[in-house]
Amino acid sequence: MEFVHTVTNTWKANGVDYYRHVVTAKNTCGHAITYLKLQIKELSGEIYGVSRTNAKDMYEFPSWMTRLDAGAQLTIIYIQGGPAAKIAVVEYKTA
Repeated sequence: MEFVHTVTNTWKANGVDYYRHVVTAKNTCGHAITYLKLQIKELSGEIYGVSRTNAKDMYEFPSWMTRLDAGAQLTIIYIQGGPAAKIAVVEYKTA
């Protein structure tokens, strides 16, 4: 997986700076990914594009997504104050 992290918007509310982060995760392994587990640390806001698991800081494909084809992208969006969250692949399976 290749991750490209971009801040696409910033604003201030009640004296706090907020940032809209967009992370594009591209499947670069050459095969479709059928299972993906990500660790996302230092996340303080809402996140969209992945589903939270029962384990702390762990996320996986949203329920409607069963695979990420080779070369395809998954977009993850989150909003928070402060620095970017840290994202790492913990486990994945290919078709």
